[in-house]
Amino acid sequence: MIRAHLASFPPRRALMLDTVRRLAPQVDRLVVCLNEYSHIPAELADHPNVEPLIPDTDLKDAGKFAAAPAPDDIVLTVDDDIAFPDDYVVTLRAQADRIGLDKAVIGFQANAWVYKKGPAAMGWRNFMFFKAAKHTVCVDVLGTGTAMMLGKNVPPLKDMQTAAGFVDVRFALWQRGQGNTMWTVPRTDEYLQRMLPDDLQDSSLFNTVTRNPPQQMQAEITELIAGCGETSGKRWDKVA
Repeated sequence: MIRAHLASFPPRRALMLDTVRRLAPQVDRLVVCLNEYSHIPAELADHPNVEPLIPDTDLKDAGKFAAAPAPDDIVLTVDDDIAFPDDYVVTLRAQADRIGLDKAVIGFQANAWVYKKGPAAMGWRNFMFFKAAKHTVCVDVLGTGTAMMLGKNVPPLKDMQTAAGFVDVRFALWQRGQGNTMWTVPRTDEYLQRMLPDDLQDSSLFNTVTRNPPQQMQAEITELIAGCGETSGKRWDKVA
């Protein structure tokens, strides 16, 4: 089964519904975690393969892990502020078939801790999902808004819930703990596009959490950096 897991909240209802319209035809099941909702939006009934759920507490981005898949499911974790094209799943699936998902997770948004020129000997190399990338590169953090993995490599909610607001960092540490590698894969410029309107920018986790990271997030970033290996930022054809 091919599944997609999405988390959203009421101010982003229109974005959530647009994401559902884009992705529901591409997967067998689309799980939508409706944080802070009091009832399920009626429009979701238009998509028989959508599985909505309202959690008891606000899970934020950890809501993407609210439903447990089967070990051999192919799972995409997605965000509600990205314009996913009609061939998104088949395109990412082709990359997954090339790399193999048994001990790997792939996606578009990513960061790698690498050697850099200039005064700072080390720093983050960023791979933005809306910008072109020519190569498959080993990374240390893979954004859970554009990721694909096997169900057995989806962290359980109990391991992610305490990282609500910064699940990408916890996700990276969890994958490392499982011995899995993370890869950002090639795409053309603006293959994926941002669609968060200006009036919702203040609601983004980047603005509400990342700009002023909690101590736990800072501690986990430090742990993440300390464990970065020699393959960080290296191309697939150089290390595979």
